[in-house]
Amino acid sequence: MSVASWSGSLLACEQELTALKARVGRVLPRRELRETGADFLGGLLSGIERKTGWLMAEQSGAERPYRMQSLLGRSH
Repeated sequence: MSVASWSGSLLACEQELTALKARVGRVLPRRELRETGADFLGGLLSGIERKTGWLMAEQSGAERPYRMQSLLGRSH
């Protein structure tokens, strides 16, 4: 597959991901939770091999996984 055959779909994928993050963000009342939720979705869809809290936090630029773990374990 050549780059020319899929390069346009990358933009469509980014737009769909942005729309998905906005839809999920509506159910997360706090700004911090919305940001962490968006980072979590980005981590799930990223190319990292193992989807652990530490690795997904590193993927999003966080120093520690505590916000990611809080989102998954303690959020309502």
